[in-house]
Amino acid sequence: MILITKFILVAGMILLSCVTALAQYNGGSQSGRLYYTGKGDFSMGGSTLSEEAIHNLIGEEVYYNTYVGAQKQRRTGLILGFIGAGILTADIAFYAATIDSPHIHERDVVLVSSLVGSVGFTLGAGFALYFIGKNRLKWIAEDYNRRNGYAAVWQFGPTRSGVGLSLSF
Repeated sequence: MILITKFILVAGMILLSCVTALAQYNGGSQSGRLYYTGKGDFSMGGSTLSEEAIHNLIGEEVYYNTYVGAQKQRRTGLILGFIGAGILTADIAFYAATIDSPHIHERDVVLVSSLVGSVGFTLGAGFALYFIGKNRLKWIAEDYNRRNGYAAVWQFGPTRSGVGLSLSF
């Protein structure tokens, strides 16, 4: 049980530190294309954008309706996830250390089980909020790139070597 918990925590930390494929492509340095770095920041032309620059690029409506909420979701989810993971780990360690104690009663087992369940819910809700916020931020970059002609597009029609399916990016 503890080994599984450790594995889940390590896998979660690795996933949280991943950089999106778009940010890795040319180091996010293609001029004019907006990249989501995976850490709550956006970059364009190889440099990280300020809040004001993001606001100017994506527009008033997307900034206030999507960006602000997505950043709050991402931060709240990250905080809840780490608090939940820390408390859950401490509870499991405490429970594992006292499992063989003759002074354990049924009510203690029920108390620990309910505590682990509620903290597990906090952990799950935190990571769910984090990934929802992160995906909304990715959508902002994709939407900006699509509106400004930087998105990949599949087209059926004339190509250099005749008629066929082409991928433009």
